[in-house]
Formats: sequence, C-alpha cells, structure tokens
Amino acid sequence: MTLPRLRIAHQLSVLMAAAVVLAVVVVALLSAFNLRSGFRDYLKARDDDQLMRLVALVEQRSAQDPQLQWLRDEPEPMRALMDAFNGRAARPPARPPRPGTDEGRPPRQDGRPPPNPARDSMGDRLVIRDAQGMQLAGRPHPNERPRTVRAIKVNGVEVAFAELMSEPAPEGLEDHFLQRQIRLLWWAGALAIGLAVLAAGWLAGRWSRPLVDLQRSTRAIALGQPPPKLAPSGAQEIAQLVDDVNHMGQELERLAKARRMWIAQISHELRTPLSVLRGEMEAIEDGARQATPEVMKRLQGEVLQLNRLVDDLHTLSVADMGGLRCTLTPGDAHARLWHMAQSSVAPAAQREISLTMPPEQAAALPVAWDFGRIEQLLGNLLTNSLRYTDAPGTLDLQWHSDGQWVTLTLEDSKPGVTDADLQELFEPLFRADRARQRGQDSGSGLGLSIVRSIAQAHGGTVQASHAAAGGLRMTVRLPTHPARPGP
Repeated sequence: MTLPRLRIAHQLSVLMAAAVVLAVVVVALLSAFNLRSGFRDYLKARDDDQLMRLVALVEQRSAQDPQLQWLRDEPEPMRALMDAFNGRAARPPARPPRPGTDEGRPPRQDGRPPPNPARDSMGDRLVIRDAQGMQLAGRPHPNERPRTVRAIKVNGVEVAFAELMSEPAPEGLEDHFLQRQIRLLWWAGALAIGLAVLAAGWLAGRWSRPLVDLQRSTRAIALGQPPPKLAPSGAQEIAQLVDDVNHMGQELERLAKARRMWIAQISHELRTPLSVLRGEMEAIEDGARQATPEVMKRLQGEVLQLNRLVDDLHTLSVADMGGLRCTLTPGDAHARLWHMAQSSVAPAAQREISLTMPPEQAAALPVAWDFGRIEQLLGNLLTNSLRYTDAPGTLDLQWHSDGQWVTLTLEDSKPGVTDADLQELFEPLFRADRARQRGQDSGSGLGLSIVRSIAQAHGGTVQASHAAAGGLRMTVRLPTHPARPGP
C-alpha cells in the first residue's frame, strides 16, 4: 500500500515540532535529574557545613576536657549538644510524669510548648563516639546507612568522632518543594512544546507559500502558458529561486515571441525572392517576357540571394544547436585580416566611402583561428557598414593584440542607431531604423547574428556602441589561442 505524500508544509511542521518536542523532553529530563541531584548535593553540602561547625563547637568545649567528661555528665547529651549548637540555653531535666497523667516535660519558660524535633533532623542523625568507639551521644543507626565522619581533635589529638547519617530521600516539605519544582518544569516544557508546534506550523506555512507559488508558475511554464510574475518572499535562497523562475519565465516568453517573429520574418524573406522568381517565370511562360540573358541573370541573382539566405539560416540554426565547429589553424592574424579587408576597398570607393586600416607591413600576430569563419565575420561587418553608411563617409578598421586577445574595431560615420537598437542589433532578422536603409538593400538581417555566433564559437565576444564619427562602432575580442575549437 502506497502512503500518500505529505505536503511540504506538513512535513516541515512535523519535523520542526518533533525536533522541538525532543529537545524540550531531553532538557526537561536533564533538568529534573539535575534538580534532584542538585537538591541532594545541597543537602549534603548543608550537612557537611553543619557537621564542621558542630565539630568546631565540641573541640572548643573539649579544650579543657579532652576526655569529653562534660558530655558524659549530661543526662541528655544530644539534646544539650544541639541546644548549644543552636545557641539555646540549657534546659532543665524533664520531671517525671505525675501519677495518672501523661504529662512529661514542663512547658517552656516562654509559655510555648516544647518543639518536637523534626523527623530526620540533624540531632536524630548525629552520633558522637569517643576514641575507643563508645557512643557518647545520639542513637544507634544501622551500619549500612551512609554517613559522614569527622574527627574531633584537641591539641592535634583525635579524642572523638562525629558521625552524621546521610539525609534520606526528601519527604514532607522538602519533598513537596522538589515535586512542585518538577511539576512546574514539566508544565513549562508542555507550554514550550505547544508554542513550538504553533510556531512550526506558522513558519512551515510561511516557508512553503513561495514554493506553492513556484509550483504554480512552473506548471504554467510546463503547459506552455505565460507564468505569473511572483513577488520574492521567504528565505534568501527561496527569494533567489523566485527571481530565477521569474527570469526564466521572461526569457521563455521572449524566446516564444522571437520564435513567432522569426517564423513570420523568414516567411517574408523567402517570399520576396520566390515572388520575383515566380513572376518572371510566369511572364516567360505566358510569352510576355523573353528568356534573354538579362532576364536569366536577374533570375540567377534572386536564386543566389535565396541561397545566401538559406545558408545564413543554416549557419544560425547550427550555432543555436551548439554545432558551429571551428577548425583552428595557426597563422598571422595581421596578414590574414589585411588581405580580407582589401576585398572591400574597391566597393567602398565605389560608394564614396574611405576605408582605412593598419599598414600591410606590421608586426605579425600569431593566432590559431578558423580563418574561413573569421573571413565570414569580417566580411559581414564590412558589408553591414558599407550598406548603411551615408556617402561620402568613412570606415575605420583597426586591430591590435595584447598577447592573449586580439581586439578588432570597426567604426563608420553617420547615420547611427538609437540606444534601444544597440541592444537588438545581434538578434536574428533585426533591422535598425530606416534612416540607415534609405535607398539601400537592407539585407537579410542575419549578418550580425552570424558575427556573434562566430565570435562565441572562438571563445570571444562582440559589442556594439556609438562611434565618435556619429555612426556605429563594432568591437570584436578574440583569444589568440581558443581553449577549444568551438562549442
């Protein structure tokens, strides 16, 4: 039979309550034991103190009478000794009872009846013996009863011994006091347990409430629904988990929105060249247009554009799946970058854009890169700048190395982009504001996304910022020797 699982609030309540109950019970038991033991220790310490004071009294009285004759001559030696110990005057001997009456001792001089010694008082438990062991005062007790023995010395010589029997288990008022303290201890423990159970229930509910909200949020995510935004609460770890789940929900919602836009934009990008191809082919088929070399060249251009778009989409999809591998080969970064950039000098001149770069004769920069991917990266950056920079304009390409990293920067002149667009430039199919696209081919919107994927595959980064010339500044940082060939 499978038992139902308890909710976490109930589990926490039970665990905390059990821990508190166990702690209270253990503390109560130890306290009760310590109270009894401490009470016995107190009685023993009290007896030791009284016995030492009594021995000192007897030694003082026996200083002139080492044989303790003064004690032997007392008709009631123990009563006389205890009266002296307690500071009371010696009592006259009790007269014999009158015939026909039960009267014993006369009443006390102050008119009060003589007190009855409490059972198990010090006088009842005390025995005085001389050096030969003969009993001088007190009543005999069983030999097996525990006792404390102190020597009575006169001038350094033991003349007698005082034996005080151990206090038996507390009874009467002392026992009542001890039992009352233990009962109070148990009542306090029961109250502590009750309060602890209530506190455990409250704390468990407070701790588990954010988890219940998290469960509802993650269930919505699992069902493909937008999760509710949760307010961080509870312990620091739970609050951090709530923040993480909120961030995850926002990212999933952003990705879902991006996926929908991706599909819509891809459909639009594919529709344009396909519509041109379809229109041209229908015109040729209907005889409205002849299949001249110019028409065929235009059709081939649309096919090439469609092919580039498909290749770019394939590159991005492979990168998203972590499959954009780079074959690293050693080489001179300066020489390779310089020759790659040379292919853009003529197109830049045709657009009245001045392209500047480091001189061909410069110190070598030894690296290990996938130069095919790096050529694609640099080509996309240059194509993007040439496409959107107004003529006449400038384009400044620079690179340098600190031995560990190669930093490549590309700055163009006006127009620039807004701060909001800077955050979106590397998103697939994103196009900046139309001021950068006046009368120009806007491209597929995938070039900068591919730049980022290639940089990340080499273990590097790419960042966009505003250029001093009013345009866009691209900064690419690549390690000279990546730790691994791509993800």
